[in-house]
Amino acid sequence: MNVPEINRSQFLVSLDQYVEQGKENGTLLGLLLIDIGNLTQINHRFGYDQGDLLISEASGKLQDVSKFSDTVFRVGSHQFGFILPGLTSPGFIALAVNKVTLVLEQDRLIDEETVPNKVNVGIAVGKPGEVDTLSILSMAEASLAHIRRGGDHQLEKFSDQRHSAKQDFQLEKLFRETLHDNNFQLYYQPKINLATGLADHAEAVLRWQLSNGEFVSPERAVELAEALGSSYLLTKWILHTAFRQLKSWQKHSEMSMAINVQAELVSNPNLLALIEDSITIWGLEESSITLEITETAVIDDKESGFQNLTHLKNLGVELSIDDFGTGYSSMAYFKHIPASELKIDQYFVKSMKDDLLDRELVRIMIDTAHLFDMRAVAEGVEDQESLDLLQEMGCDYVQGYFFTRPLPAAEFEQWQKTWSGL
Repeated sequence: MNVPEINRSQFLVSLDQYVEQGKENGTLLGLLLIDIGNLTQINHRFGYDQGDLLISEASGKLQDVSKFSDTVFRVGSHQFGFILPGLTSPGFIALAVNKVTLVLEQDRLIDEETVPNKVNVGIAVGKPGEVDTLSILSMAEASLAHIRRGGDHQLEKFSDQRHSAKQDFQLEKLFRETLHDNNFQLYYQPKINLATGLADHAEAVLRWQLSNGEFVSPERAVELAEALGSSYLLTKWILHTAFRQLKSWQKHSEMSMAINVQAELVSNPNLLALIEDSITIWGLEESSITLEITETAVIDDKESGFQNLTHLKNLGVELSIDDFGTGYSSMAYFKHIPASELKIDQYFVKSMKDDLLDRELVRIMIDTAHLFDMRAVAEGVEDQESLDLLQEMGCDYVQGYFFTRPLPAAEFEQWQKTWSGL
């Protein structure tokens, strides 16, 4: 079995050569970033030999599809770069995606079990003279991050956008610098306990302000972290910053903190150690920490994801299913998620006053949470009427602009001093 080594440096050399060749020949250059999405699951379930075999076979199939010997490279543990030089039309990249998906997503028989392959493909294509090596790579990485979040291939978005690619590259550079210099910020939004009226929980929210005063949305920051392979480092910074703040608050009052964990980290084998070490360093009680994980986070790698979540629950950390109602989970696996909290997405909360169906859906979600011995949290509460409805339905916690927007730590403390309860 010939397992290709990760060779990102040679990939970049080859990509740079084909960029220059495209300029000389006046042809388009395409790039695919191919992610083997269930490699971690296969490694954990069947052993690393089976994972190595999958990588080896994928490399061979991609080489067979390619017309050139220096266009396919393994660029990550479960990722390949596939250069498509000499294109005469952007439409050819769609054909390439279809062909790659077809040959790689064939089911595998392992230990008499049929295992489907899951492949995500990021795309980029640029005109000669209007694309450079880093910009086309940036476009392909952004496309792959978009696909992994459930999006579709948008060729017009990831092709021939020199200005956009340049902006993306500059933003990526700023992201790296901001993360290196610890210049992100955390804001905090209270979660109100409807039984006591107290604001005894806070959710940490990432904020990134540029030098011109503009804010980059948390969603965009997460996209960049995923595209740059920095999700772990960003989450590490968030955990330590939030835990340090929580430790300070707990000197004067009982407080708990909720932190969002990026979906791609849920099955990361290093997640458990990161969280356990962070809690130990700051001397916190595990029960005062809630990790918010989106409903779809464990879909792609159920076994590893469930294993991590179970370990975290056994550690004593609280787990919350975030944005509930917007994913595609089923009760068949939902009942096994070791969560203690269910957060109802603000989409339903904001519309339930005027939409009887959404109101009933919110009621069902609250009842479902209680059925599985979880507390129900409604986000996006913006008025008294919505608050009254949620209280009538038996919701446990609420948060939203009706109480306050997310605030810097000092302003949050001032808000707390003025909060007299419900």
